[in-house]
Amino acid sequence: INAEYMGDVDVFIEQPCKLYQECLNVRDKCPHPFVLDENIDSLAMVLRAHADKAMDAFNLKISKVGGLTRARQIRDLGVALNYPMTIEDTWGGDVTTAAIMHLAHSTPQRFAYAATDFNSYVTKSTADGAPHRDSGGRIAAGTA
Repeated sequence: INAEYMGDVDVFIEQPCKLYQECLNVRDKCPHPFVLDENIDSLAMVLRAHADKAMDAFNLKISKVGGLTRARQIRDLGVALNYPMTIEDTWGGDVTTAAIMHLAHSTPQRFAYAATDFNSYVTKSTADGAPHRDSGGRIAAGTA
């Protein structure tokens, strides 16, 4: 990534490299806000990235970190360290979307940068009471 070509473009750079160290090298040369994604897989990784000043925000994927309990712990650490985050998962339908929305809705608003509603990408509903995006692009946690 050659940041000089990006000029004043208002853009976040989301994990441009597979390896953490490569991302850190890019981060050192890039003035734009930086989001870590696939590298965020544990509390230890969030602490390491924080110590290295490797990110301005991160993506929290529930199944990648081992489930809702660990995701909540990482979310709480992110809040304590002042990081906004996108709350999502690797993929899913109604049940996954419900888990994402409940975690997102229990996150202080200024740290909940975004949340993904994976059930909007599938054609078959699998849970009564699942959250669904309204016409204004908003979504509630649902009852699933």
